[in-house]
Amino acid sequence: MNISKSLFKNYARCGNFAPLYDMYLFRNLHHVKTVDGVDVAHQLQLVEEIPEGVFDEEKEEIMEIFSNMFDEETGEDLTEITNAQLEAYRETFVKVEQLAGKYVTEKYPGNHIFDIDTKKQKKFGFTKNGNTYYCYLDIYSECSDGTIKVFEVKSTTSSKFFKLGKLIVKESPDRYRIPVSERYESIFVKGGDNVMRLREVYGDVETDKLNYKEYNTHRQKLFNRFGSDGTGKYVFDLAVQRYIIENSLKENNQSDLIPKMEYYLVVLNGDYCFDGTYENGEPVYGLDPDGNPLFMIIDLSGVTKEWQEKVDAMRRKIEEDMETMAVSGKCLGIHCEHKKSTQCKFQPVCFQKFLQDGSILEYMKKPYAFKDEFGDRVDVYTLMNQGRVKINDIPRSYLDKFYNLVQYDCYVNNSVYADKDVMRRALETLEYPLYHLDFESYGSPLPRYRGEYPYTQSLFQFSLHIERKKFACDKNTDHIEYLAPDHSDRRRELAEKLIEAIDLSKGGTVIVYNENFEKTRLKELAILFPDLADQLWNIRNHIFDLLFVLKGSEKMFAPLLPDELGKDRAKQINYYHNNMHGSYSIKKILPLFTDLSYQNLEVKNGTEAVLVYSQLPYLTEQEYKEKYLALREYCKQDTWAMVEILWGLWRMK
Repeated sequence: MNISKSLFKNYARCGNFAPLYDMYLFRNLHHVKTVDGVDVAHQLQLVEEIPEGVFDEEKEEIMEIFSNMFDEETGEDLTEITNAQLEAYRETFVKVEQLAGKYVTEKYPGNHIFDIDTKKQKKFGFTKNGNTYYCYLDIYSECSDGTIKVFEVKSTTSSKFFKLGKLIVKESPDRYRIPVSERYESIFVKGGDNVMRLREVYGDVETDKLNYKEYNTHRQKLFNRFGSDGTGKYVFDLAVQRYIIENSLKENNQSDLIPKMEYYLVVLNGDYCFDGTYENGEPVYGLDPDGNPLFMIIDLSGVTKEWQEKVDAMRRKIEEDMETMAVSGKCLGIHCEHKKSTQCKFQPVCFQKFLQDGSILEYMKKPYAFKDEFGDRVDVYTLMNQGRVKINDIPRSYLDKFYNLVQYDCYVNNSVYADKDVMRRALETLEYPLYHLDFESYGSPLPRYRGEYPYTQSLFQFSLHIERKKFACDKNTDHIEYLAPDHSDRRRELAEKLIEAIDLSKGGTVIVYNENFEKTRLKELAILFPDLADQLWNIRNHIFDLLFVLKGSEKMFAPLLPDELGKDRAKQINYYHNNMHGSYSIKKILPLFTDLSYQNLEVKNGTEAVLVYSQLPYLTEQEYKEKYLALREYCKQDTWAMVEILWGLWRMK
């Protein structure tokens, strides 16, 4: 069987992948020998429902862009990425690769093989036990200094790697961006050649701010492909590539080349600030005002070498799985990457029992939710593999967090938890008029406008509903909005319209849902336009987070609650309904207070809004009118949803 690098990474997830992939390819049981505890016919039916082509390697690479563009904590479901969305970002992905190839080939003299067409790239492969393992290289360079350099281009940023270290300076509230190298004593350092390397390469590991134990703790994250920081998956990708290359060289009697090989990631430079230079309507990514290039190169030659024994063990396990062809009902774990854009394509098959209302997966903050009878933390996947499916399939004694106990009790008693007195204390601090505010942004991997960094969330839209007194707001007549008509830099225009619409001269409150996003965007605008800074900071300082009323917040409630309620009461949740399914996203909360729905809208969520915005310049006149209106209606729904939720909270008896 031919196994690409991408397929290798999938096979290495768990033993279930080999038999399920076999069923997917042949649309029948084919070579599958055993299915443990799962109805075979139903299992096959679920596999057949997975569309063909989902394992396209290029599509899987593009999915990485989505994982960098959207914060999974916002509640956006990144697992539901359509082909249209993938196509929309293919152009961006190709552009990043083109620019990276140009940067590398200019930086290192020599002979280079580089092409955005995968089939024209340098290919390595080897055969073992009847299977052929192969990979294509983004950039293959036979350099004039005698080295052979392999570069893997990733549309992530260097910030992830610089953050491996000790936080030493928190971001100042009056700075737009402090370079990550200043905020962290990182295990990586940038050399004079603008290449990031581990400190050990230079012989120094310990510093006055980072000791040896701390260094190794962060270094170990490079060996966890499923780590929450996201660095290990990129290192693993390059390590698999190295494994295939070295075995290919051995098979072809070219082992003498192995010592010459060096392995690098090419990522977007998190410190790069675009100066706004354009030529013929296209941005020119020269050095920024501080001398930073758009890309950063990370030397991972040493780390990927350490990976090799582990990768070889994975290859042997893959071949064993392909021989046994056994589907297990106890194979769930972090490797499934539940609710991530990179989750296993067969998750609907393995998780079929757990993707229903009342699932154990609905528990909030699952890594810290469960303690067994011995007082030891228990992983949710361990419980799932034990056959515990529902919220009440675990003893209540396993829970020691207030919010998890609330979830358990609400499910068992089919009840709603609402601390009306506590929530009302927060609502009574509101000062009218209320300005219900929501932003939409486009986080392009490549900065588009002056002052932007890679993945800066560039604002293109706001919606505002003005509630002048309690319950006095009309969905249409009290609505003000702004939507950029094209892809020109409209940020100042947006900021001025926002300042004009929000008049706080006689008091008032700006209501948002999940304040971090809006506060950060207002801060960025204030730094970008100093003459508007006072007004923008004033808007920011009047923000009231409706999410906090429901979810709780020490910052909001500590000044409002009496000491006799306990020192931790301010941190606890104030509201929970079973239909929230463990999420406080506005789309889960809205149906609990109103009949409003996003299902009848053409644009239904944030990812679709970004997609439509990205398409605006390329639409026909009629398509443009329809899509532009759809964007307006979506953002308008978000702020009207806040109005309806607030009214629902007020009406609680």
